[in-house]
Amino acid sequence: MTITETISTVKTELHEDNVHLLTFEDGKRLYLIGTAHVSESSVKLVEKIIVEVKPDTICVELDEGRRKSLQKSDYYDDVDIIKIIRDKQLFFFIGQFIMSSYQKKISDKTGSRPGMEFLKAMELAEQSGARLVMADRNIGVTLKRAYRCTPFSHKMKLLAGLFTSDNEEIESLDIEKMKQHDAIDRIVSAFADELPVTKRVLIDERDEYLSIEIRENMGMTTVAVVGAGHVPGMLKILGSSETADNRDELMRIPGKSLLSKVIPWLIPALIAGLFAWGIAGGSREAALDGLYYWILSNGLMAAAGCIIALGHPLTIITGMVAAPITSLSPAIGVGFFTALVQTLMRKPRVKDFEEMRSSTMRFRDWWKNRLTRVFLVFIFSSIGSSIATFVAIPVLKKLFTN
Repeated sequence: MTITETISTVKTELHEDNVHLLTFEDGKRLYLIGTAHVSESSVKLVEKIIVEVKPDTICVELDEGRRKSLQKSDYYDDVDIIKIIRDKQLFFFIGQFIMSSYQKKISDKTGSRPGMEFLKAMELAEQSGARLVMADRNIGVTLKRAYRCTPFSHKMKLLAGLFTSDNEEIESLDIEKMKQHDAIDRIVSAFADELPVTKRVLIDERDEYLSIEIRENMGMTTVAVVGAGHVPGMLKILGSSETADNRDELMRIPGKSLLSKVIPWLIPALIAGLFAWGIAGGSREAALDGLYYWILSNGLMAAAGCIIALGHPLTIITGMVAAPITSLSPAIGVGFFTALVQTLMRKPRVKDFEEMRSSTMRFRDWWKNRLTRVFLVFIFSSIGSSIATFVAIPVLKKLFTN
């Protein structure tokens, strides 16, 4: 082996491609394996290293939720969509599916199921009696932090990229080259340039969390299996003697900004103020006209959103009735009610979950799938009501000032 770097008390030696051996001053050894999550050769590499070094501890880049979804083929049979909607988790739930769908597209090119290297590591841990550590941050926390921290324009850019990724783009990928460090650096750098805040949450923070978790749970000989994109950042962190344990901070969900807290209350207050102004000024007829306009514009636009999403007739009616009321409430939106009714009328089936994870699932196919149609109903009815609200403000002002 050749010593490639010496930092503080850590020696970093290259052991085969994408495997780094770190030896610490207390005698502990860490084999850090960087993998492509959909590469068959990664599975073989993980097996080879674990069999060779016989570790007493094996760490994998998973949290408990992702572990269960990997190990249980029927994991989503027990998912309660109604509870997810009620807990306002629909956006994050669909986000996880979009990510897994993208990985599935790549895996069909390689012939390897996503996460097989983790399954192999867990299987070998059970066979050898090695301690198994789920070293990654909870995926829900990661998605919520990314959502709260990422600017709106960047959220739209990220979603657009996930929605529009097609088979031609997937076909152009060279999975084995993606595991090379120079290729990884280029990909991460490009991601950082386009979406710096998202990159920080999805990659940099997890580099730190994984490094701290692995370092705390190391045995005398430890194998850690992580995505190759995390390796450069983790090597720097693991090689530093000054890394603080700030996992509590990394697990914290940022609060809403002052602006995002004020706006939901500001709009209803503005609308109520306009009506009060009209009534106080003796324009009762104008106030009545404004009320009709408010009800019709919000109701019709939310209903139109449900129609675009091909929602159930009762979903469309629900959008029409709920939107004029929910648009004045900062606590709950029309999407909550339309998604709930759509779920009750057209409950997603097991095959809808399977299709959502399928490589053949494209954005245009979302209208054919019951699960994704719930999401479309949620999004389009919310957008429709929001458009009506912002359009109505100048119209109401004009009504009351004439």
